[in-house]
Amino acid sequence: MSVRYFIIDDDDKVTRIPKSRYYRLRDGHPNETLLEYKDSMLRFAEVIVELEDRIPVSIVRAVYGYLKIDSEGKVNQDFFENEIRAAVDTLPSAPFSDESKKVIDARYKFARKRYQNEFAWRPSFKLEEEIFNRSFD
Repeated sequence: MSVRYFIIDDDDKVTRIPKSRYYRLRDGHPNETLLEYKDSMLRFAEVIVELEDRIPVSIVRAVYGYLKIDSEGKVNQDFFENEIRAAVDTLPSAPFSDESKKVIDARYKFARKRYQNEFAWRPSFKLEEEIFNRSFD
């Protein structure tokens, strides 16, 4: 398996970035910026591909999210941390033995909807096709 990262601009231009650079951007490394996208909400795609003999052969999973870029071209860490919290909230909690069976805990379902609305996006068929094709480069 291998992970591919792409950034997608407002014109749907797809640019692959190295995994190490993505992590430096995401983690707020002081020397890693995207000045050309400052003060914007930048879309990204994370695509996991299956490899055979180090050659990508299929798409395993694709995730589409946002990187909020600040005025210095850095990823806004507050937005990133809020996304992590929201993602954790989407996990169902373990039931306790003394909880009523008549009450359904649907908090995680609402949290999942909130996560999808605030932190995820869905590409058009054409854009997803381009992202997938670029994943095999």
